[in-house]
Amino acid sequence: MKRSLPLVALLLLSLVLPACVTHLQKKENYLKEAGFRTVKPTTPEQIAHFQSLRKNHITHETRNGTTLFMLADENKKILLVGGETEFQQYQEILYAREVEPGKKSDKFTQGIANIWNQGWGSVLGSMIPQ
Repeated sequence: MKRSLPLVALLLLSLVLPACVTHLQKKENYLKEAGFRTVKPTTPEQIAHFQSLRKNHITHETRNGTTLFMLADENKKILLVGGETEFQQYQEILYAREVEPGKKSDKFTQGIANIWNQGWGSVLGSMIPQ
């Protein structure tokens, strides 16, 4: 049993890691599509700033009155940088591709909603004790 435990852990890890990579890659693609530019840190100051950022998450900071949004990719050692316009475009892309498809409901759910909205909601709702 002790020998199979590391094997099971390795199997689970191999199933989870690709999902994380896929999520990050999707995020990077959406950011690039929104107009974020790719920056490779080269100077010691840029490298230090890159290392201080939260990896694989979008962060923001204000410089000279301008808000910048950044994604530090630890594996590729790149930084995706955009302004408020690009970030708003990213949010619209994200909503259109990830949220909106999930909002569509099936015909059964829509049928129940229609019955409820045609007056049965008030009848059935009055039967529920309060």
